[in-house]
Amino acid sequence: MKSTIPLLLSALALGCSSTMSSQGPAHERGWIGGEYKRVTVFPAGFSNAPKAAILVTALNTNTPASLAGLSEGDLILELNHQPATRLQSLRQTVDRTKPGTLLPVKVWRDGETTEHNIRVGRETYGKNGIFAVGIPGFFHSVNLWPFGNAGFSLGVAGFKPEPVSGRKELTSAEERYFKSCNPKEYQPVDVGWKVWLVIMQAETNKRIRTQEIVAPATGSLGHTDEQTFGYLK
Repeated sequence: MKSTIPLLLSALALGCSSTMSSQGPAHERGWIGGEYKRVTVFPAGFSNAPKAAILVTALNTNTPASLAGLSEGDLILELNHQPATRLQSLRQTVDRTKPGTLLPVKVWRDGETTEHNIRVGRETYGKNGIFAVGIPGFFHSVNLWPFGNAGFSLGVAGFKPEPVSGRKELTSAEERYFKSCNPKEYQPVDVGWKVWLVIMQAETNKRIRTQEIVAPATGSLGHTDEQTFGYLK
């Protein structure tokens, strides 16, 4: 019995995990491409600057946002005629927009404000989850709610929401490089939410399958369901 206890403690310290994946039909969400960051400081020549805006930090050419005229360094001021002050709201709006729909955007570039219409593309993904047994308290610093982007950590218990930055772009130089290194095993993943409690940890992720430009949606252009754009207010 005495020799069993150290083995159990070692197993808990090292941890073990299992992956749960969905083999069903791919899920779908809107996609415009690019990487973005919320900013609260602006160039000196920017008159009537808002309290916050969304900076385009990276943008590949063959993406809906680029085809609509957006460029790296642009500041997104409005999305669907609503102030763009939170990255999470921008992501939610794009995710829930029907592919093929025109999404109006107002941007600031080199002292001028311009308006564009992004025809939202389609991204498909499979849902996955991970359940792990270990000692998460050693790997997560204390971070009390409500501080820390709506997440919290008590060392032995905590929650971390799905990040809104760092999404994978299949056509980016980084992803093309990793795919060329091992095409058969290449599986780009967007990190989801994470929760841990004492010796248990669970998290989700999305394995990106496709990103594509789509044809115009049926119906009137520039209009979508009211539910699509309820996230920037």
